[in-house]
Amino acid sequence: MMILDLNNKIKPATTQFATFNNIGFEQFEWGLLTVILCRLSIAALFGAFVAYRWWRPLMSHQFDPTESNAQVLIAVVGALLVTIIGNNIALAFGLVGLGGFIRFRSGIKDPKEAGVMFLMIGIGMASGIGMMPLSVTATVFGAILLIILDFMEVKKRKMGREIGRKRLRFSDIADPQVMEPRIRTAIEKHSKVQGSKIKISSSEVVIDILANKINSAGNALLILNNAGIQLTGEVSCEEL
Repeated sequence: MMILDLNNKIKPATTQFATFNNIGFEQFEWGLLTVILCRLSIAALFGAFVAYRWWRPLMSHQFDPTESNAQVLIAVVGALLVTIIGNNIALAFGLVGLGGFIRFRSGIKDPKEAGVMFLMIGIGMASGIGMMPLSVTATVFGAILLIILDFMEVKKRKMGREIGRKRLRFSDIADPQVMEPRIRTAIEKHSKVQGSKIKISSSEVVIDILANKINSAGNALLILNNAGIQLTGEVSCEEL
């Protein structure tokens, strides 16, 4: 029995199966496997240290949920890709579209979370090529930076609550282009309006206000009813 190798040369089957040529097992070494597993594990560990935001439960504040599991996987994928690519320039082009895919195809709404994704790629790549000092530095610096940003977000939201910043949402508006000026005029008599927005696709009117007089959706509905504006859709009042 004879088989064909990658160079179209006929060699005995016994030699091929003995050395696992053309499959990749000829490069199989336990020492190399241990190094790769350690680097992938370090990438996952450092990624989890940043992704799961362990400091947030200590801040007594409700944050928006994050894609922590996906971020850890991205760190591991970054380490895996850079291990595969090595010094091969041709394979390096495979990374060109990775950042664009993550940013524009994964449905990330918060720009900060997109930045965390890129940070995960950097941590993973540094771990994958064995640059552990860089990986440790990026992990610690990234975590400290995110802690600072979270504290700033908490402070910003607290200031918003102190001055009474709220967002009123009026859904299922029959004619939002016509109703938005009427709703805004009625609200302006009781609070300072910072801005308004019309979502034509969802027939929604959004108004941001700065006052403590309107503190619930019921108050907003009562004001509109007194102004002769009858709504049949949903109304919500959110703190900013």
